[in-house]
Amino acid sequence: MKTIINNIDIKSIATCLPKGILEMSTLKDRFGEKEVEDAIRVAGIERVHVAEVGQTASDLCFEAAELIINTEQIDRSSFDGLVFVSEHPDFHGPATSCVLQGRLGLPKDCVCFDINYGCSGYIYGIFQAATLIGSGACNKVLVLAGNTNSKTVEKDRKSSYMVFGDGGSATVVERGTGTLGFHIMSNGYDYETVLCPKRGFRYWPESMDLNFRLEGREMKGDDVFSFIISVGPKSIKEVLELVGWDKDDVDFFGLHQATKVTIDFMSKKLKLAHPERAPFDIMNYGNTSPTTVPLVLTDWPYRAEGIDTSTWHKVILSAYGIGLSWGSIACDLSKTKIYRPINQ
Repeated sequence: MKTIINNIDIKSIATCLPKGILEMSTLKDRFGEKEVEDAIRVAGIERVHVAEVGQTASDLCFEAAELIINTEQIDRSSFDGLVFVSEHPDFHGPATSCVLQGRLGLPKDCVCFDINYGCSGYIYGIFQAATLIGSGACNKVLVLAGNTNSKTVEKDRKSSYMVFGDGGSATVVERGTGTLGFHIMSNGYDYETVLCPKRGFRYWPESMDLNFRLEGREMKGDDVFSFIISVGPKSIKEVLELVGWDKDDVDFFGLHQATKVTIDFMSKKLKLAHPERAPFDIMNYGNTSPTTVPLVLTDWPYRAEGIDTSTWHKVILSAYGIGLSWGSIACDLSKTKIYRPINQ
């Protein structure tokens, strides 16, 4: 699916990380010194932020939203849409978006959606907001995307435990003068490539077993890597063609931060003239699923030298993950208010 939606602005982006930190170097006794060192070298992740007991993805998104609303003194009654994107809702019901609407003090005529997506979720969340505004139904939509991966990752599985971290984000999308280009795809034929079988009812036990746990993410590692480096560059090329941009004129690439090796391969396949514009930026955070794209947008300007986001007239956002699902957005972020991550 490809489309252009006009008169849409991404006004503000904020992210929030939990205060807890897990250092990968402390896992040498569990997995072995060489194994840990090799994992750090390949994935590029030295530490991740970990949510406290009782702290959820919605809590992190709430803090990011409050930062934007309070700093900019936004009238809460002006929001008429809220989209919550996460694999980790507060409850199976009610929808966490409804819970957040109440916590944030948004009006009752604010339409609320939960979207159950992982790493590609930020792209889908922005698309949902843009279609709500483009249809005339809404004027200002709050997109909240986050995961608390540490609560479901299996701690004896090195390939997951040393990669995934926690985080939340808030993005204000509103009616304006900008243009967003979208390329979005799905492949349910290969849904088992990344699967969380114990979080739904397909494999629910006939009688409740106290040993039946909701944690676990089954990933076919080689297939996931092949999927990312195959569909990612193609999606970016599709959205570039849609909006008529040359890849070498793009000011910044906000790519899903899976691991360092995936970012390196993506840059090589795209043959970027300026690979520094597609940075790897999760050394301190890990793969935070739907938060990685807004996190690189908010973290990199405050961490790297000489970054001026007012020059980000041509930005490509791209993400890919569970579903299988993937997509890219072409947008202008030069006037977007970008906040330093909370607990950076």
